[in-house]
Amino acid sequence: MTIFEQLIAKKRPASFVHEDGACIAFMDINPITRGHVLVVPRQAAVTLAELDASTRRHLWDVAHRIGLAQQKALGSHAQHFLVNDGKAASQTVPHAHIHVIPRRQGDTLRAVTRLIWHVTTLLLPRPETAARRKQLDAQADAIRGALERP
Repeated sequence: MTIFEQLIAKKRPASFVHEDGACIAFMDINPITRGHVLVVPRQAAVTLAELDASTRRHLWDVAHRIGLAQQKALGSHAQHFLVNDGKAASQTVPHAHIHVIPRRQGDTLRAVTRLIWHVTTLLLPRPETAARRKQLDAQADAIRGALERP
């Protein structure tokens, strides 16, 4: 069972931004930038190609809406939508997902440095702390509050 399947089953804690019948969205435990969210289909699928077209469209719609909510709630100016779609594309969790990474004007050096750091956390994970979870919960609450309903 992947870590995402554990989160979907509520067997691990997460700071949820969105949940519906097709997907969940939650804060990345090791964010590249403040407000980094993962959008994950409930269906177990390693790549986007394994999902039906309707589910793929829904994931992108949710990711787009979360990007807009990040801008409203966190003051970001834009976002990266990142998909590592398969092992050869550096996918580390074998479950399809979209990263929605808030970006701010002038944050390129910091974001690139954090991206490199993010990759190292996959090899050497940091232990979760109550303080980090509290920060992630607060960010999730803010984004969820700004999330536009379709």
